[in-house]
Amino acid sequence: MAERPIVIAALWVAFCLIILPVTAYSQIGPEILLSKARNELNSGPDAAKSTLEQLGKIESTLSPDQRIQYFRLLLASFAFRGMYKEQVTTSEKVLPDITDSDQRAFVLYYLADGYSSLGEYEKALRAMNDSILLLPKLVDLKAKMGVLQSAVSLLESLHAYDEASTYAQRLIELSSDRTGLPACMGAGDQVEIAFVRHDGDKARALLPEAIKLCDGAGHKIITLSIQALNAADQLNSGGDAKVLQESIALLANLSKFNERSDYTIQLADAIAKRYLAFGQPAKAEIYATRATQWANAGNAILLRQQTNETMAAIMRAQGKLEQALNYLDISQSLWANLLEERSRKDLAYQRVKFQTQDQSNQLSLLSQINRLLTSERELQERNKHSLELLVLVTGLLLAGVVIWLIRTWRQKNDYRTFSQIDGLTKVSNRGHFIACAAEAFKDARGSIAVVLFDLDEFKQVNDTYNHATGDWVLKMVSLTISNCLRAHDLFGRIGGEEFAICLPGTAEHEATVLAERCRSAIAAIDSGPSGHNFSITASFGIAIRPPHGHASFEETLAVADHALYRAKHLGRNRIAVHGESPVNTASTA
Repeated sequence: MAERPIVIAALWVAFCLIILPVTAYSQIGPEILLSKARNELNSGPDAAKSTLEQLGKIESTLSPDQRIQYFRLLLASFAFRGMYKEQVTTSEKVLPDITDSDQRAFVLYYLADGYSSLGEYEKALRAMNDSILLLPKLVDLKAKMGVLQSAVSLLESLHAYDEASTYAQRLIELSSDRTGLPACMGAGDQVEIAFVRHDGDKARALLPEAIKLCDGAGHKIITLSIQALNAADQLNSGGDAKVLQESIALLANLSKFNERSDYTIQLADAIAKRYLAFGQPAKAEIYATRATQWANAGNAILLRQQTNETMAAIMRAQGKLEQALNYLDISQSLWANLLEERSRKDLAYQRVKFQTQDQSNQLSLLSQINRLLTSERELQERNKHSLELLVLVTGLLLAGVVIWLIRTWRQKNDYRTFSQIDGLTKVSNRGHFIACAAEAFKDARGSIAVVLFDLDEFKQVNDTYNHATGDWVLKMVSLTISNCLRAHDLFGRIGGEEFAICLPGTAEHEATVLAERCRSAIAAIDSGPSGHNFSITASFGIAIRPPHGHASFEETLAVADHALYRAKHLGRNRIAVHGESPVNTASTA
């Protein structure tokens, strides 16, 4: 099931229901049933089921306006109850009969939401693009909000954060004075996007204005939700006891509105982790248990993976090793699902983006051709001979320009590919990685870490199973590590089975945690798809240049290489930090 990262979208559905317009009907029976269904939906997702079934039996007798009202209520009911297949089927059924742009926008919202929930991301993106094209024609403010909020929700779930932020800004700008619900939702979206991108400083800079807008619009639930994101980020960044107590109070307040929202789960999990860091595993277990139960009751794979991982750490701290192992197994299984889901999302987004760009280019070319034909007709009226000559010259010039552009584009992409990207793993090659890392080392204001890792017994894989299997391992490891890293981290293949990671602004503890995450992810790779069954592990060496240090990248890389050598020498599948004893994590992997 697809991730649904922005709960603000659900608030939008509720908003539409509460203020859904009522038109005058010629038949008193349908009017009463429609009004009753609307009121029932506002009180609960299942309350209107019977009334909607009655309306379905008399659908053929409804007027066009009544029929549209009925289907909008039915789609909202499906969305609330998680009946996504029915939501998609009904949207596709009614859409061809709707000519009004505002009404089409509402149905396209439910269609995109349903496809996204079913994991059919390409279809969801196409429905979203269709609704975006309607924006210039829309009159109803609620329809405009639905289109933009749908785009933000879908694009954030696909990790297209820049585009999602653009549509969030357009939400804010819907009102001339930039106040009210659109501004509140857009500002809340921008705060959430910043936190998801691990840019806590930007998120906290946006937070006061977002809270002001949402409080002014009377939407306390959005205020509490973005405050919960901020509290969770502070706790995960090492918040003190005061932050912990404030977060507990915020959790209690947020739970009154929705104890199973993504925000509530994230905050409860962060509180549990902080109690564990303070050496209070018993208190940590209370909040972690709640977070895990709430997450397991929903569809968010990422939250389920995180909460089970937290429970594993708490059980380990209490000496309950069997329970810890069970939670860890669940967490690693969910992590594998996350990697697969991320690949599917990226592929869908890139494919639809390419198709959209291609269509745009075709439209632009057709527009140019139309302008050229118009000019040709005008010239034909003046002088047929001159027209023929002009067409010939223009055709030759256009052909030459097209050929030149194609060659230039190909040369540019070929140069970039060969000069920066490793052909097999599609990560930075040695030269490009070293150049980028050396540039990052020029900023001496913060700590910077270099992580060097090497696949264990990789030659044996090549010798035993053939080089094609070895290439498969290198590609899977590269994909796995790329999904473990942050947006600003640098990752490259140094040579053979050796890789390096440069972590700007990262202290030793953070680098060790990230390296352990990478080591565990590699060890969790299933070799079955390669056609053979074997284990994949790696050894890691870490070196840190402290703030205001003078060591160059090359010097730090050499230190990391020594640490890697120690990790290899002492048994492999472990992490060694320069100046410390290697960390043997293989037994808990």
